[in-house]
Amino acid sequence: MNKTRLSDKMALSPTIAVLRKFILSKTAMIIQALIAAAFVVMRGLPVFAGLGYTMLGYAIVVLGLIICFNLVFCDDIISTLLPFLLATAVAIQCYDSFDFFLPFLWLVPIPVVAFFFHLIVYRRKLDWGKTWKGAAAVAVAVTLGGLGKITAPEYFNLSALYHTFGLGIGMLLVYFIMNTLYKPKSEHYVLRFRFAEIMTVLGVFCVFMIINHYIVFWDRFMEKMSPLDFQWRNNVSTFLMLTLPFSFFLSVKKYPCLFLGFLQYIAILFTGSRGGALGGAAELALCLFAVVYSDPKNRKKTLVFIASAVVIILALFTKPLIEFFVPVILRIESVDIRSGLIARAIEDFKSNVLFGRGLGYMGNTDVHDPAKFALCWYHSAPFQVLGSFGLLGVAAFSYQFYNRMKTVWQRVTHFNITLFISYAGLFLMSLVNPGEFCPMPYGLMATLLFIICDKNNIAAGIGSNTEKEDIVNIKL
Repeated sequence: MNKTRLSDKMALSPTIAVLRKFILSKTAMIIQALIAAAFVVMRGLPVFAGLGYTMLGYAIVVLGLIICFNLVFCDDIISTLLPFLLATAVAIQCYDSFDFFLPFLWLVPIPVVAFFFHLIVYRRKLDWGKTWKGAAAVAVAVTLGGLGKITAPEYFNLSALYHTFGLGIGMLLVYFIMNTLYKPKSEHYVLRFRFAEIMTVLGVFCVFMIINHYIVFWDRFMEKMSPLDFQWRNNVSTFLMLTLPFSFFLSVKKYPCLFLGFLQYIAILFTGSRGGALGGAAELALCLFAVVYSDPKNRKKTLVFIASAVVIILALFTKPLIEFFVPVILRIESVDIRSGLIARAIEDFKSNVLFGRGLGYMGNTDVHDPAKFALCWYHSAPFQVLGSFGLLGVAAFSYQFYNRMKTVWQRVTHFNITLFISYAGLFLMSLVNPGEFCPMPYGLMATLLFIICDKNNIAAGIGSNTEKEDIVNIKL
């Protein structure tokens, strides 16, 4: 006797069909962003002044419950992406908050059960994808990092285990799961546009968080008349570097999105993140080149807008802008720390050329004292690879990069170029911050970018004519 699978029964339910349509709608995306924004605003109100991180914690819990709901009732894993990213964007304001989040640990079984429910009920055939070999190579290098030098207490420290597993074998498992569950085609959306919309909503939300911070500390800003110095500046800049290119991509379809891209870069400038300002300028230039080249319909209008903006800035605001950003430019304490860590990375590499010192090595805390449950990062991706994983790491991460680039350039479309620019933004921020070496969310997002790229390439062969994307002819 044949038994009908639960997923088939749910697919036949008219109520579930309506619910899934809503879950995958743009309306649901906006509601999720508004929920997160409401908690961010409430945290800054005087009535909640004594609660510390509490309102942000509630926001993360509510968004987590939305993720669980979507996991159970929707067969499309992309429905969980925006609430997850919004939750992590809220969490970046909670610096050194390990003790604060401990009381929430009892809630962890809920998303775990929801995740396994989704994995089992909506199970799909394992899809290896195109970039698993690079992920596997990195998993080996990260797991073996420090071999022969690192001590057992350092390697098996809870924080070190989380990062070693999260960047290594754990990320490889996450890659297989995401690559299997993400769909190249859906009746509810075109993948490249939906992913770009999710990233744009996230980018606008990050801009909102920055604006809200300035409103809360307006008196301090007016007194200082320079970008406020807040701890999460580099993290929010990293988010914006990831999201910024997708607004320019959407501008081909909806031209006003072009201005959202510029807004995100302006927001980066107001974070006071020098890495974000410099890397963002390079990323912005790449975005403008890509959109001008890929959107002949609006090319003249875009070029006129860019030229006008440059002329106005140079003519009217050059001196005031320099004076505005001087305190940021002259901030040297972080430069001293980073230069000291780079010197240590070279020393650590020389001490164990083949395997490095490992992620759990804490011998550099005299240069930089990390927050609780954090590692003693070198704050620069190339030196992190050298110092933590040695020559094996250099070979593994180089191979992963090659593997990923093959997928991007398999089909040179505007969307694939956008994915590349987004990853380039993350890489640029990782030159001066832990960046991609934080498993959640940056390591995961780097992995997901190339999964989406692979799925977009697949969609080109199975989608309708309206879903296909033209190849960009790279000729000047």
